[in-house]
Amino acid sequence: MLEQFLTPEIVQGVIVFSVAFLVTLATVPFSRWLAATIGAIDYPSNRRVNDHPVPRCGGIALYLGFLAGCLTLYLGVTFFGWRITDLYIVKGIQYPSLLMGITVMFIVGLIDDIVQITPKQKMLGQILAATIVALSGVSIDMVRSLVDGAYLELGWLNVPLTVAYLVVFVNIINLIDGLDGLAAGIVAIVSVSMFVLVYMRGSMTLALICVVIVAICLAFLCYNFYPASTFMGDSGALFLGLLIGTVSLAGVVRTQSLVVNLIPLVIAGIPMLDTASAFIRRTRQHQRFDEADMGHIHHRLVDAGLGQRKSVLILYACTAVLGVVGLLISSTSGPMRWVVFGVLFVAMFVVIWRVGLFKPVLQHHYDNRGNTGPRVPQKSAESTGRHQAPVADAEGGE
Repeated sequence: MLEQFLTPEIVQGVIVFSVAFLVTLATVPFSRWLAATIGAIDYPSNRRVNDHPVPRCGGIALYLGFLAGCLTLYLGVTFFGWRITDLYIVKGIQYPSLLMGITVMFIVGLIDDIVQITPKQKMLGQILAATIVALSGVSIDMVRSLVDGAYLELGWLNVPLTVAYLVVFVNIINLIDGLDGLAAGIVAIVSVSMFVLVYMRGSMTLALICVVIVAICLAFLCYNFYPASTFMGDSGALFLGLLIGTVSLAGVVRTQSLVVNLIPLVIAGIPMLDTASAFIRRTRQHQRFDEADMGHIHHRLVDAGLGQRKSVLILYACTAVLGVVGLLISSTSGPMRWVVFGVLFVAMFVVIWRVGLFKPVLQHHYDNRGNTGPRVPQKSAESTGRHQAPVADAEGGE
């Protein structure tokens, strides 16, 4: 009975998971010590949610755990006869170049953790790393026409569109990294859903990469869940965002089906929604996109009196539900898929309205609720004797 359960695939997955988990768990204390030594600390301020100094280079442990998991996979295939079955999904990818792009993204985040580079410099670094990944063979390549179902090659647009896709994923994880354990938990849940998708599509390599991502996130949560003793910083958030974007691109988007292409966006719906609302909110308020504010969905939940722990658990649950919905979409066909999309759209609209995610954008509506006549702006905080709430740093500082 036990031998029937312990198939080679399961044994390989357990080994890869264990190595990645244990290495991450063992190196978090080192990353905390290093952050304290070089001064990479988040001190309490009106731009932070933490009330005591916290080291912010946890991405080092995540990166080392990921390398350990990938090295275990490589050694298993090379020296221990592991048979990894892959279909067309991952063919043509140059893994050394792919690892180089991932490493560049990690280094960009680590530099920002240490010396706080400008937003423009950080964006250029993200574009460079995403370009290396795209040139390694992880790219969209072609799309399927909605008219006749024919495949259309993207040509010279292939690399720019792939880079844009990856940079979006990088930044949605960076933006959602605003509470203890939030980003790591969401990435773990998204990775579980991605694991099911890529496994169903015939890629054991990508499935094992998802196992590694889940392992390093769970190990990091041992130190990062509220109250956190360390933060992942941009080195972790940018790194994890690129991993999720790469897996979704290589294992799902390259299948070229329009509906299937949307599944990663559904699964990552919470950070996607938060990023979209931040972009619209800051544009309407004439703010830079990289300027922090208190309008993120996790801030809304905390302001509602739920506290950090409950807010994070609620967002975990929402992400898990979206993961199930994404898998449901992938397993249905025809009109039923669009019915699921429609129900999802209505549900998300209700959540947006109830949470007040776009409230700063619609402030004129709230300021004039119950009044008649011309709409007038709300009185300033100074004239009413009130003070503005402190702004938390939602761009990678928890």
